[in-house]
Amino acid sequence: MAASTKNKPKSSDTSRSIPIIGIVVGIIVVLAVIAIVFAGNTEPGNEYGDPQVSGQLSLMPPDTRVDTTANSEVSPTVIGQDFDGNEVRIENDGRAKAIVLLAHWCGFCQNEVPTVQAWLDSGGGVEGVDMYSIATAMDSNRDNFPPSAWFDREGWTVPVIRDDSNNSVHTAYGSGGFPFWVFVNSDGTVAFRLAGATTIDELELIMSELT
Repeated sequence: MAASTKNKPKSSDTSRSIPIIGIVVGIIVVLAVIAIVFAGNTEPGNEYGDPQVSGQLSLMPPDTRVDTTANSEVSPTVIGQDFDGNEVRIENDGRAKAIVLLAHWCGFCQNEVPTVQAWLDSGGGVEGVDMYSIATAMDSNRDNFPPSAWFDREGWTVPVIRDDSNNSVHTAYGSGGFPFWVFVNSDGTVAFRLAGATTIDELELIMSELT
């Protein structure tokens, strides 16, 4: 008589349990990886943008405050994102522009931002001239970080583009010292570049002379 098989373990049950355990472990690993990736993207040091830059101005001479070497050169086109992920475009659209490049750790920038914002809040600005800003030279090891919190504290209303880790936008505009202003005529050509601390009177005068 054949031996009874009633008490023998069912090999099919064991074989099914192994792939199930493997799938569960796999899901846990994937979820862990996703958590790490998203945690890295929210690290305070990761505020870089991914701007698309077309064009390059002449390098601004070192230790220069007022610069005309790039006058009449075509200003770069920059398409990037602000700190909320919204697209911001600086391009030849037939309007004059005042573009300021800011570093969060720069003492002059820390003075300039609230000064300019107070001017704008009081009705300042120049008719026909659009203002833009670039958050660049970001460094989590330096003062006043992160830049997004700094702009929020100051109530900064000028559209911002986040530069990348290579400071590509800063380089495209000529790598001037901070704050670094680039003034552009309505035809897209550079009218003037200015590095370092400025006054509202200077800004108004330069912006009012853009064509």
